[in-house]
Amino acid sequence: MLYLYAVLESPPPATPMPSGIGGGAPVFVDACGLVCAASETLAATIPPDSAHVWRHQEVVGALMKGGPVLPLRFGTLTEDAAACRRLLTRHHDVLRAQLDRVRHCLEFALRVAGLPEMADPATGPMPRPAELGPGAAHLRTLARRERGWPSSTAEFPHDGLTAHAADRLLWARSPSQPDLRASFLVPRAYASSFLADVSALQHLRPDLGITVTGPWPPYSFSDPDLSGGAP
Repeated sequence: MLYLYAVLESPPPATPMPSGIGGGAPVFVDACGLVCAASETLAATIPPDSAHVWRHQEVVGALMKGGPVLPLRFGTLTEDAAACRRLLTRHHDVLRAQLDRVRHCLEFALRVAGLPEMADPATGPMPRPAELGPGAAHLRTLARRERGWPSSTAEFPHDGLTAHAADRLLWARSPSQPDLRASFLVPRAYASSFLADVSALQHLRPDLGITVTGPWPPYSFSDPDLSGGAP
């Protein structure tokens, strides 16, 4: 079996890579100008424990230094290199488009606490949390795309943040998750400006608990699904 970390453009990076799943350096499988970073494993499934998740993150982070990367969901496996090449060939057009989308970009995660509380579920329908694949909760929360910010945050001054972001995703709020959580896809050239915007917003709204983390690989903005179809 091959454990898959991410898809990137050919050629693969020539720099040394950190140890991956199983302890060895990742290998690279290429097809149609695309490359998939992978590790050979005898396991049919990879448990999402902290050691495995850390190795996954370390490999993806190292790959980002060489160019655009599409991180794959934790636990993505394929039978062998030939099956991996077939997947890269089948999904070539989608993968190319997603690589172009995240090129030269980083992800930042924003959390805003202290907003009006959500209504009790008994008073009306509440958003259902997105289902996560194996280990995905350790790496990212699947986001629910919104064209506008939720009505309960209509007074939240967000325009300054979106000015330096190529895209954004909002995560569904609920009584158990009342904080606003959002991911921003930010061009590297505007990363400092984006963080300055966050700092300005923190001073503008000291009544809210506004925190930002990152930069991260663009987990929330690249979700290539290589599981569909026959190998």
